[in-house]
Amino acid sequence: MEIVVTVMLVLLATVLMTAEIVFVPGVGISGVLGVLAMLSAVVYAFYCVGNIAGWITIIVLGFILVALFMWALYGKTLDKMALKKNISSKVENFKASDFKPGDRGVAKTRLTLIGEALINGQVVEVKSETGFINEKDEVEVVRVTAGTIYVKKVGEE
Repeated sequence: MEIVVTVMLVLLATVLMTAEIVFVPGVGISGVLGVLAMLSAVVYAFYCVGNIAGWITIIVLGFILVALFMWALYGKTLDKMALKKNISSKVENFKASDFKPGDRGVAKTRLTLIGEALINGQVVEVKSETGFINEKDEVEVVRVTAGTIYVKKVGEE
């Protein structure tokens, strides 16, 4: 009877771990219950059946875990969760010649170091050089480097 209980716990653990991999991947309730069933099978086998049965249970569970891992890895199981879309959007670059130090504009968003500002009629992403700048505050271009416009609040040094 003890061997039947051990085998049932191993089968329960296998079913729960398979459900975790196939249906609800992540650390879900079925995965936690599967691990608990595995531990219960090992503990039950050691205490109620004997040392040899306990070690056999550990080896069997090891093979089952490796088989489930290989099945999930090399089967099409993980393809269901994979993203298959390509990103086709592009970042709109600005011409560095359109902006020069001293140009003024208005912060369109709160600049928590990075945000948007309206400068020379263009809404561009800017980086604050002096810290936080509130929305609608007047800003001044300090410098322009490759792909980044640095601004400061007008009146700050």
